[in-house]
This record gives sequence, structure tokens and C-alpha cells, in this order.
Amino acid sequence: MECVVRPAQSTDCDHVMAMIREIAEYHNELDKVTINSQVLGADRFGGDPFYQCLVAELAPEQDNKQGHLISYVLFFFGYSVNTGRIVYLENLYVVSEFRGRGIGKKLLSEMAKAVLARGCSEMKFTVAAWNSQALAWYRHLGAQDKTEASDWHCFELGAEALRRLAGDGR
Repeated sequence: MECVVRPAQSTDCDHVMAMIREIAEYHNELDKVTINSQVLGADRFGGDPFYQCLVAELAPEQDNKQGHLISYVLFFFGYSVNTGRIVYLENLYVVSEFRGRGIGKKLLSEMAKAVLARGCSEMKFTVAAWNSQALAWYRHLGAQDKTEASDWHCFELGAEALRRLAGDGR
């Protein structure tokens, strides 16, 4: 299947948001999605972009669904005191009817080219422990499970914990 990978545009936010909701539903976490397409657009296309996004759409020869978004990859940059510039893969999603056709790998390949050009030395991401298909796919691409390999754990401070921490002052 031919698809075109390109940087997301502000006009794509509704479609990307719909896919975000699809993946959240797949993970049984739809209730945790608190953003909407306006927030998504402002955070990417406002004055201080917080993330980057590439999308895949059906190639022009697919007349019946030309311009139809079928996948996205959302990522942002960070810094490691060990290796310097790094990238965090927040989300990769391919609409179910288009899975298994190399679209996800094509998106990740384009993302890899872009982040290597920016000087990144590694990509970090998380995968749900129950998602054995995704775990196997990322391992096949050469990813290492750092929880298993290095005994590191990924932590998160939620909004309430951040508010408590900010208010405490200690």
C-alpha cells in the first residue's frame, strides 16, 4: 500500500485527535484523554511547539480515500546527561485496517531520519506490558527493553502530584 508521509499540518488536528482517541480506547484509557484538537493544535502550531508529528495519508492514486490520514507518530525532544540530544516517542498509531502493511515502520523510518538530522543519539518510549505484539515488533526493530536489560523503572508524577510538589516548596 502506498502512503505519503509528511509533517502534520494544523488542518490535520481533528484527524490526529480522532486517532488519539482510537488508541486510547484500544488501551481502555479513553477517560484519561483530557485534550482536544484545539489544545493539540496550539501545542504544536502555537508560538512554542511542544511536540512534532508526522502523518501518513493514502497516496494520490488511492482515489476513493485520497488525503485520508491512516497513521501518525508524535514525538518530542529531550536531553540526556549521558548522551546529549534524545527523542521521546510518545505515540505511534496505524488505523486497524491498514496495519501489517509497513506503514508504522515507514513513519518511524522518516522520524529516525529527522531526529538524526537534529543530532539525537537515542529514542526512548514505553509500551504497555500486555501489548505483546508491539513489544515483539519494537524488539524486532532493535529496541532494548531497559526494564529487563538495566533494571530501570519508568516513573510519572501526575497533575495532582505536581501541584503538591510545586506548592510544598521543599
